[in-house]
Amino acid sequence: MIPFKNFFWQTLTGAVLVFSFFMTVAGQAEAQTGQTTDRIERIALMPFLLGGSDAIKEHKLEKSLDCQLRGLCTLMDDLQSDAGQILTDIFQQELKKTYGDNVVPAAQVQAAYNGLTEKQNRTPRELAIELGRQLGVDHVMVGLVWRYKQREGSSMSVQSPASVAFSAFVVKVADGKLAWKANFDKTQSSLSENLFDAPMFLKEGMKWLTAEELASYGAGKMLKGLADQ
Repeated sequence: MIPFKNFFWQTLTGAVLVFSFFMTVAGQAEAQTGQTTDRIERIALMPFLLGGSDAIKEHKLEKSLDCQLRGLCTLMDDLQSDAGQILTDIFQQELKKTYGDNVVPAAQVQAAYNGLTEKQNRTPRELAIELGRQLGVDHVMVGLVWRYKQREGSSMSVQSPASVAFSAFVVKVADGKLAWKANFDKTQSSLSENLFDAPMFLKEGMKWLTAEELASYGAGKMLKGLADQ
């Protein structure tokens, strides 16, 4: 167990010493984002998929767009069954902050997605293209969650911290090309253990986060990169 008292003072001391130097570098290190190649006029978020453990490596992430869904959906001990829905809700909210009414409502997307046939034999890219055509959008965001492990303990102390890993891709509906991609992979640690966490502690507070809080932070960092393109 990591006591809150020690955790707090280690974090506070580390923040005072390194904040001014690490603020910019740390912000870049938390989420890896790519360059978007298109202007997004209207976008839909396809429900997040659960990813298998063998595809989490960075060089395989993009290939996951072209794997059949039956090859992706591999539940692991650290990936809870409702992780996909949780990440879908988080990303829908974050997209709305940037694109407003140009984001298709979640209920409308879910209804169209439920109507797609033979999903298990198709790839995420194929589903995104058909979904986008049905909804009349120019881009569809596809998300895959690889790890979603809840903290064991409380905001004051933990036996095991929250840990999440997920990826997002923006597919151009017209030709199926990848317009943007990003990934977030994070296990929370005290600031004294990892100085690059300074921005997260300053934004979220000096506490141990839940998996949902950690995922929300990561989604915000990723989509800020998309909005800044």
